[in-house]
Amino acid sequence: MKFIVTQADLSKALVKVISVVPTKTTLPVLGNILMTAKDGFLNLTATDLDVSIMTKISVDVKEPGGITVPSKQFNELVKNLPNIPLEISSDAQYKLLVKCDKGDYRLSGETDDDYPALPVVDEKGILKIDAKVLSRMIGKTSFSVSSDPLRPALTGVLFQVMGSELRLVATDGHRLAKMTYTKFESNIKDTLNVIVPTKALSEVAKENKDVTSINFGQNHIRFDMGDTQVYSRILEETYPDYERVIPSNNDKKMTAETHMLADAFKRVSIFANPITHQVRMGMSKKDLTITAEDMDGGNKGTEKLKVEFEGDDLQIGYNAHLLMSALNNIDTDEVQVHFKGPTSAGIITPSHQVENEHQMMLVMPVRLND
Repeated sequence: MKFIVTQADLSKALVKVISVVPTKTTLPVLGNILMTAKDGFLNLTATDLDVSIMTKISVDVKEPGGITVPSKQFNELVKNLPNIPLEISSDAQYKLLVKCDKGDYRLSGETDDDYPALPVVDEKGILKIDAKVLSRMIGKTSFSVSSDPLRPALTGVLFQVMGSELRLVATDGHRLAKMTYTKFESNIKDTLNVIVPTKALSEVAKENKDVTSINFGQNHIRFDMGDTQVYSRILEETYPDYERVIPSNNDKKMTAETHMLADAFKRVSIFANPITHQVRMGMSKKDLTITAEDMDGGNKGTEKLKVEFEGDDLQIGYNAHLLMSALNNIDTDEVQVHFKGPTSAGIITPSHQVENEHQMMLVMPVRLND
C-alpha cells in the first residue's frame, strides 16, 4: 500500500473515526484503525463491535492495499505534523511508514485480514432527513436516556416511524423527551420501532452534511452522511408504552421566561438536599415561589418570580436537576409548563414550535416533605 495525502485531510478523517476505538478491549485489533487505499480513495474504519464508523477521503493512490495501525499513536503523529503532503506506505512485515519533509516515522501494524468486517444492513426501509434536523432531534432527546444496565431498553433512543411522522423518544423513568418531525422522505409503509444506542447517535450528531440517509435493518442501522457511514447494533428490547405516561388533561399552565426560570432553579437548588435535589414550586396567578431546603444541613433558599399561571393555586415538588436539564433544551425565550396536580407529571414545551416539528418533555414530580 502506498498513497500521498495532505496532513489536514488525514487528520480530519481520523477525528471522525477514532472516537469509537475502545480504550479497553479483550480483542487487541480493535485498538487499531483499518486503512484501505484503492481507486483514488483512502477508507478509514474503526469499531468497538457495537458501533462502527467508516469515512473516506480522496488521496493519490500509488499502490492499493490495506493495513491496521495503532489508533492512538497514528493519530498523535498525524495531528502534530504541519499541513504538508505525507507519503504513507506499508511493507510486507506490516510496518507503516510515514514520510514527509519533517522526517520519517515507522509504526508496527497488523494485517487487515484480522479486522472485523462491517455489519451487513439488510434494509427494511430507508429514511432521508436533513442532517441538521436529525442532529437537533438527537440532542433534544438523548439527554433523557437511562444509564441503568438493568433497563437496557431505556439506554437508547427510540426511533419510531409512523406514516408521515418520525419520532425520537428517550426516557429514564423519571423524565421523558420526545421530538416529532414531519418533513422527510421514506419508503417505510408500516410502523417501525428501533432502539439505537446513544454512543452511535452522538457520532451521528457530529455530522452536518445536507442529508442523512437512515437505513434500518433487522439487527443493525446505518447512517449514511456523505463520505461517512455510522453503523450501530440495534438494541433488541421492547420499548415501554411511553404514551401511557403522558397525561392529556393537564389543565394548569405556567408561562415564564426560560432563562429566568432556569437560572432561578440553579441558584435555589444549591440549598436542596444533596441526595434528593428536591425543590418546591408554589404557583398562584402571577407568582412562582421556588424553595429548596436541606433539613439536615439547616440550609434554605427561596426565590419569587413573576410568571403567568392559569388555574388553581398549586404546590408541587421536583428534582431540580431534571427540571434544569429540560429547561436547558428549550430554545424559545418563553417556556410553558402544564400541570394537573401534585402527583401528576408536568409537561414542558417551548412557547411555540418550529415548523414541521413538535417538542415536549415530561418530568415526574416528587413527594413534598411537609
